[in-house]
Amino acid sequence: MIALVAGCGGQSADELFAAGEQAAVDPATVNEATSHFKAFVERHPEHQRAPEALKKLAALAQQQGRMQEAIDYYGRILAEYNGSGHGDEAQFMIAFIYEEHIGDFAKAKLAYQRIIDEYPDSELAANARHLLPNVGRNPEDWVEFQDRGVSTQ
Repeated sequence: MIALVAGCGGQSADELFAAGEQAAVDPATVNEATSHFKAFVERHPEHQRAPEALKKLAALAQQQGRMQEAIDYYGRILAEYNGSGHGDEAQFMIAFIYEEHIGDFAKAKLAYQRIIDEYPDSELAANARHLLPNVGRNPEDWVEFQDRGVSTQ
């Protein structure tokens, strides 16, 4: 790991990001991908792709079952890059993780409501409006499946 981090030292922002993307493809090199994206964000916090690197770090953490770490990365997008255009997605993922992976329905509801309040015109806000009243319910109890032939009219 020390050699890996040291190996990231002379790379440009674009090289670090590309190396992170390449390493993220193979489950065997997830730790390498994480190191590249962390180095990218630490060395180039003002780069336009910094929020994207945080999203990739969050996704990698999710893949490895580290849900609170993923929430923390999404939270950084909201705190440090709120005007980046990634805020609604970051907030939605926080709500989704709380609901589906952590089972904290109160926090999930608050997170979905925040999407509606802060990103009212977002497509994800429309999704949040639909999901919010159903947080914690079994999807089979409220989702209409096309193969059932159920109509809402």
